[in-house]
Amino acid sequence: MKHSDWLRLQSEGDSICANLRQQGYQCRKQTRRLSWKLTKEGQDDYMLTWLPAPISDWSLVPNNTSPTRTQLWQLIERIINQIRGQLESIPARHHSQAEDYSRPWAIIRLLPDARRYTVARFRNRQDAEDHKRFLNRYIPAVEFEILFDVPNELTPIDEVKPS
Repeated sequence: MKHSDWLRLQSEGDSICANLRQQGYQCRKQTRRLSWKLTKEGQDDYMLTWLPAPISDWSLVPNNTSPTRTQLWQLIERIINQIRGQLESIPARHHSQAEDYSRPWAIIRLLPDARRYTVARFRNRQDAEDHKRFLNRYIPAVEFEILFDVPNELTPIDEVKPS
């Protein structure tokens, strides 16, 4: 998960909790997770959690059929739709991030269909090797490669001018 996605989801969870606090719920953020413990006097405790891909959606645990849970889940869905509706009304300034070629050593994740995803960029190869070793230790199922990645076209400063 990209850091920007993590921050967006954390902000979304915090907004959900702010709205739930107005309804009398207490919310407690779980450390290093996209999870919040929801409590209300006289009711069961619930855990609001972001489930990563392939689900990529919010979940309320335990998943029982009690009327209290159903009511809480409807409230959460209404808040999420309201938050996402506000975000869609804000025009996007930029859709893709430009590559930073001042850091030519790149770690890429190999994807199906000969595609690739740039995970990180570094100024020197040793830093890239160290980070790749870290990634392989904590995400062994994913294949990463290091490559020296420079732009295809010359910038106006680099062009050779005839004399």
